[in-house]
Amino acid sequence: MKRKMIWICLLLAALLLAGTGCEGTEGTTQATTGTTSPVPTAPDFTVYDEDGNPHKLSDFFGKPIVLNFWASWCPPCKAEMPDFDEKYLEYGDRVQFLMVNLTTGDTFQDAVNHIKREGYQFPVFYDLTGEAGYVYEIRGIPVTYFIGVDGQIKAQIPQMATASQLQWGMDLILGGQK
Repeated sequence: MKRKMIWICLLLAALLLAGTGCEGTEGTTQATTGTTSPVPTAPDFTVYDEDGNPHKLSDFFGKPIVLNFWASWCPPCKAEMPDFDEKYLEYGDRVQFLMVNLTTGDTFQDAVNHIKREGYQFPVFYDLTGEAGYVYEIRGIPVTYFIGVDGQIKAQIPQMATASQLQWGMDLILGGQK
């Protein structure tokens, strides 16, 4: 009987430990944990600027990158944009911002109009083919990735980013340099 109880306790402990992961975030670090772990090179994709010019994510490797996926119909996406614009104005000379509109779930014109109406100055790119959303397996937005100069994903925020989470990510990819 005692032996059976020990096995049950061990089984329950194993189940509890197995259930503590975050679904859909393998290979990245959650900004809310404040921890880091080894991660792969950020998957490459092509997006387009407002004029239709293609840009690959890998073109920006060598500089820290803030990669955000959003849509103009998404209230949390809209709510976090002022903080992103503020960080862009503060760090835009040292960090590449890629605010990627998931245009396959939005309209190009709605996205352009939203950015112009709000007067945001950060660079906006459009996922016209759905490639970026597919490569990053985007299932919900907003989601933000912080990518180091080496092209490695350093952290992910899988929901609306707060100002303090954005600052944490900026500090992470800048190595604490202000």
